[in-house]
Amino acid sequence: MGDERRYLRVQAGYRGRLGVQVGVFVAVDHLRRAGRLSAEQAALYLDIDDWFNEHLPNPGFYADGNSAGAVTWFRHPIPDEMGWRVEQLTGILRAHDVAFDTAWSDDPGTVVYEDEYQVGVIPYVRGNPDSPPENVALLPTTAGSKRDVAASPIRHVLFDADGVLQDMPGGWEAGAEPYLGERTMEFLYRLYEEELPSLAGQGELLPLLAAALTDFGVTAPLDEVYSAIWLRMEPVEQSFAIVRGLRRNGYGVHLGTNQERNRAAHMREVLGYDALFDVSCYSCELGARKPDLAFFAGAANRIGVDPAAILFIDDSDRNVAAARDVGFAAEQWVLTDGHDALHALLAKHGVAAT
Repeated sequence: MGDERRYLRVQAGYRGRLGVQVGVFVAVDHLRRAGRLSAEQAALYLDIDDWFNEHLPNPGFYADGNSAGAVTWFRHPIPDEMGWRVEQLTGILRAHDVAFDTAWSDDPGTVVYEDEYQVGVIPYVRGNPDSPPENVALLPTTAGSKRDVAASPIRHVLFDADGVLQDMPGGWEAGAEPYLGERTMEFLYRLYEEELPSLAGQGELLPLLAAALTDFGVTAPLDEVYSAIWLRMEPVEQSFAIVRGLRRNGYGVHLGTNQERNRAAHMREVLGYDALFDVSCYSCELGARKPDLAFFAGAANRIGVDPAAILFIDDSDRNVAAARDVGFAAEQWVLTDGHDALHALLAKHGVAAT
């Protein structure tokens, strides 16, 4: 095929969260986020990043944080003013012993975007993310300018789920009442206490629920009752619009929530939370539940930054206080406070979602 159909991608030697080798921009940003760049290298990277944001069209799939998992390739030939800037970025990788190569392809994937300089594709093949090189932090990066975030003490926002990102219309009672009637609150109080170990990954909730249903004389199928009570949550679009806005502005956006394994799996697989967040911290996977300080230490470790770089949003004052004890910036907010109030709390910490 002719050169007009050839594409190239300058990429590091390790795979990132999309299951493909990370591009040169992301690889350099991983070094920057790990604190490995000199002041001069960081300034050069930010200058180049801003130049490309101004002169290279921004593919539409980045609007929701690239939930499609698309990858960009340059059209060949790259204009000189872009090519020499890419070479400066590879010089930074070389200085830090990060392996890279230039991949060529006439058919890099299913095309979902194209302009005169690049194409965005869904790769035909993905692998598992690699462990990053020793001097690299495999942290989230975005398509937007990194300069404002680089200058901010807060570079990540960690969100609770229930009461912040998702709602339970009518509360837990609305799901239980058709099965339990006047004994609804008695039943829910029992299951609340019995569920606590499973939130920290210790044991399973469903056998406890089955035993409680027998004791309360409920004959409906276990799966039906579990779904009716535990899986009634509804994602709130206004909250997720803020999540997407933060990602567009260059912040790492993460999930930090108390969940037992089955509800966590529903959030991942049915509600699609993994595509919305850079790092997901479910209590059942961390082995600790909020407000245990170990939850917040584990979350900061997964995100890969000092706790002081993270703003935590939760509807519980106990959880907010615990997060602050570990070193997080933290604010209490609940859906009924309204999303204007959430924007105001973010702005209090110099964080913008618009």
